[in-house]
Amino acid sequence: MAFFDKISAAAKSAKESANTAIEIGKLNLKIKSENDSIEQFKGQIGDLLWSQYLAGTVTDPQVLALCESIAAANSNIEALQQQVEELKAPAGPEEPAGEEAAPVLERHCPQCGAVVPEEARFCNNCGAQL
Repeated sequence: MAFFDKISAAAKSAKESANTAIEIGKLNLKIKSENDSIEQFKGQIGDLLWSQYLAGTVTDPQVLALCESIAAANSNIEALQQQVEELKAPAGPEEPAGEEAAPVLERHCPQCGAVVPEEARFCNNCGAQL
């Protein structure tokens, strides 16, 4: 009987270990969910501060400096995107004189002002929903 008692005790121990591992997994998923929520809230804080910067109501010097850095980076991105577009443009003959090309309308993000593709649902620069 001692043999069966040892097998029973080992099975019980294995079951407890498995249950503990499952509980740890569930708790780790909850921790990840909470961390994801924190990141979302941080993003919302950033969006709020950015919109305040665009409205000219940011007074905190650290926030203002960070927003100005973002604005400078956005300007750099726009210049780089223009260079990309120039490189993509075909090197064909120029348009005949007298015929003007239709103006190309660009779509801009309402949050950060970055140029976004017409079919985009979110801004590639700040992630705002369009």
